[in-house]
Amino acid sequence: MMQPLRAACSRLKGRLYLGQWAGNFLLLLLAAAWLQIPDSHTWQFAFSILSGVLLVIAFLALYTATLRYLRLCATRPPWWLSWLMLVIFVALWWALLPPIETGRAHEGLFAGYWNSQSPVWLRRHLGYSQLVAWQERLYDCAQWVWVGLLLPLAVETCACGLGAGWFRRAARVYAHWFYWLTVLVAGFVATWVTWTLADWAPPAGLAGQTFSIVARLGVAYSVDIFLWCFLLALVGYYLNLAPGPISEPLPIDRPRPRIAAPE
Repeated sequence: MMQPLRAACSRLKGRLYLGQWAGNFLLLLLAAAWLQIPDSHTWQFAFSILSGVLLVIAFLALYTATLRYLRLCATRPPWWLSWLMLVIFVALWWALLPPIETGRAHEGLFAGYWNSQSPVWLRRHLGYSQLVAWQERLYDCAQWVWVGLLLPLAVETCACGLGAGWFRRAARVYAHWFYWLTVLVAGFVATWVTWTLADWAPPAGLAGQTFSIVARLGVAYSVDIFLWCFLLALVGYYLNLAPGPISEPLPIDRPRPRIAAPE
């Protein structure tokens, strides 16, 4: 456990953490500004479409560059292919959200039914509110496990392409229990920190409340990005351990053979 932990922490340098922190923050600002673009005129609608496309391209460029930085490969796929693979994996992640949200919307209904059907002795220890809370944790766990399943595949394909054995190399990450522990801990800690800081409001005036909101959201955002980068670095470490020519050093990093001088 200590070796993957040290290896992942060693990758949390400025290029990874600061790049993700600044890049995602800029994307959030641009997305918020994009939502404010009016569409009452034709040129405004066209500008909205164009800026939306550029925003998507910026997102793909940021994450493709990050994944290529984490995964060492002998050859790289074209950028357009990496972007296409990333879009596919984002779509796969998005496809599971509607069923999870549907389940969350019926948590109270399920909890009420199970509570009414459970024996009296069980209700004293596992009542309605506990059933709702446990359902919430199960849905969160399913969401993070789905992310854990898709992330190694996305890193491998976006960084190295669909070469021979790509799925086998990516699936090797699943065999490490520390990876799954990191996925669940990072997901639950990020959710807990974000909601705890967002709900907490210290007694203060308008200026104090404004500063508090900015500071609390900034801390929560920084913690979330740190956990996300640690998970990315851990995936990159496990993928670079996979045997095969795809994980060998790049040609420019290979030592040149020495040529003996003629006697």
